[in-house]
Amino acid sequence: MNFLLINGSPRTLGNTDRLLGAFLSAVPKENKVKRFDVCELSPAACNACGYCKASDGCSKKDLESFFGYYAEADVIIIATPVYNFTVPAPMKALLDRFQRFYEAKHRRGAKNVFPKPKKAILLVTAGGDGRVGYEIIKRQLETVLANADTEISASMLAGETDSRTLDQNDFAKAKDLIRYI
Repeated sequence: MNFLLINGSPRTLGNTDRLLGAFLSAVPKENKVKRFDVCELSPAACNACGYCKASDGCSKKDLESFFGYYAEADVIIIATPVYNFTVPAPMKALLDRFQRFYEAKHRRGAKNVFPKPKKAILLVTAGGDGRVGYEIIKRQLETVLANADTEISASMLAGETDSRTLDQNDFAKAKDLIRYI
């Protein structure tokens, strides 16, 4: 299987990265894994230019490699912290660029935008309680990913990380999500 990992956190080796690493340790070695750190990817913001309303793709070409890997992936792993009840700005810019799939399905009538459906796992961290942000992020991603033939099959929240360190229970939960693939 092909795994595409998307790390939405701007912090290298932070809680989100560590939780993602725990999940990755459960992925059997024979699988292909490609990782994108969204802050390094630095996606340009969608400016509603209208290109994807009439044509496949996007007028901006900065994410062509990313979407090429997305097309080949069987499983999408999205890891993100909660920032003000949603994802960090670079992650939001990436999600907005999924507009191309909305337009393909809802304006141009494509039944499927990829040859095979995909499963997704969502890992969310939060410095505070995080439950409201987690639900908002999950709902947002369910909608965005549905247009990209992707369904979230499992998710988790590791909250209160401002006052505690991620522990073996958090890492065990992340690893256990592999069974939903």
